Amino acid sequence: MPGDSALAGEPGTGAMKMKPNESGAPGEKARKPLWQRTFASVRYENYKWVWLGSCTEHIGEFMEIAALLWMVNEISGSPFILTLVSASRFIPMVIISPLGGVLTDQTNRMNLLKFTLLGFAGLSVILGILVITGLISIPYIIVIALMIGVVTSFNHPARASIVPNLVDKEDLLNAVSLDTASVMAARVVAMPIAGMVIAAFGVVPIFFLRAAGALIAIFWLSRVSVKLTSSGTGKKNPWKSLVEGLRYVAGYGVVLTLVFLYIIPQFASQTYSSLLPIFAVDVFKVGASGYGYLQAAPGLGSVTSLVLLASAGAGKNKGGLLFATGMVLGLALIVFGMSTWFIFSLLLLVIVGGMTTAFMALSTTLIQGFIPDQVRGRVMSLKEIFFGLGPAFGLIFGGIAETTGAPIATAYLGMVCFLISFILLLALPQVRRLQ
Repeated sequence: MPGDSALAGEPGTGAMKMKPNESGAPGEKARKPLWQRTFASVRYENYKWVWLGSCTEHIGEFMEIAALLWMVNEISGSPFILTLVSASRFIPMVIISPLGGVLTDQTNRMNLLKFTLLGFAGLSVILGILVITGLISIPYIIVIALMIGVVTSFNHPARASIVPNLVDKEDLLNAVSLDTASVMAARVVAMPIAGMVIAAFGVVPIFFLRAAGALIAIFWLSRVSVKLTSSGTGKKNPWKSLVEGLRYVAGYGVVLTLVFLYIIPQFASQTYSSLLPIFAVDVFKVGASGYGYLQAAPGLGSVTSLVLLASAGAGKNKGGLLFATGMVLGLALIVFGMSTWFIFSLLLLVIVGGMTTAFMALSTTLIQGFIPDQVRGRVMSLKEIFFGLGPAFGLIFGGIAETTGAPIATAYLGMVCFLISFILLLALPQVRRLQ
């Protein structure tokens, strides 16, 4: 890997806590049972606290996403407004994420992550107060969604840069997969609960539960004992630091390509999930409770695929598998757009979630294997730019849904995902052959 880093707590430095009697002898992992291989990264003490913090935070986040979209659909009834609110949570990342990457590489990453969680908690409380006072409206929702995007622009680079510093390189795919699995497992738990809470009490309690989840996550993170500050950029001018990161990416075409590919799963997932309130009300007629299950189904698929990836370990031909997941994702969305059977559609969403998250985990693992720690925050912040661009492109399908309906727009979305993945499979042999 180019450019070995000098980060306190970096893999191999001995700064990470592991449970007693865990040796790193070659070949030991191959002799372990499936359960231990699947959760190999949890044996690192510091990783365990970060993982628990992720679970706690994201349960509240997904509940809030479900409540926001349901509330927007009740207020506007517009597919385009639904995709606009969803996109607003990511659009600021296109502009601000590079700054978040620079700050990640120049400050204590754990403290930065905690501050962003405080920001999320504050914005959720504001949302709850606006609903209670009757002042809530689409413009207010969009403004708060944009502010959430600003905070996320600092949260994601910090979090993405922390995980590789908590495990050995041989466990990196496992750590990335379990970290993403914590997010998706939170979705499986949170979305049905959100649907039931909305049906029984409305959206207000959910915003305060989201704030509580962020604060509990800060408690878990406070137990991490490793200092997570890069020693490579602390005294550099921020602008020069940003340019250095961009030059690094420009010098490695494969890294730039992998970063760009993030647009595919983000474009797909944020678009179809924004339209799910319409499917729940107009297509399947299952109400708020059924809506919660529609939002939870992709999370179940994500957890399943990530557990399989975590169990597989290092593996081979990650590049080819990356494009295969994109094509299966597209096919599943096409069929979902045409389905009117609720149970079958839930199964299709399980497949969609599994393929989306597998794509993202594989791409992240390939990127993390290339980049040195000194530029990790800045490189991973570029990923967030494409996270923001994906939902922005989803506005196109929100407009299509206004005239053709959400099911047809979703089928078109699937066609686009399949064609893009297939074309890139043929056009990018250097990515396809990555191991």
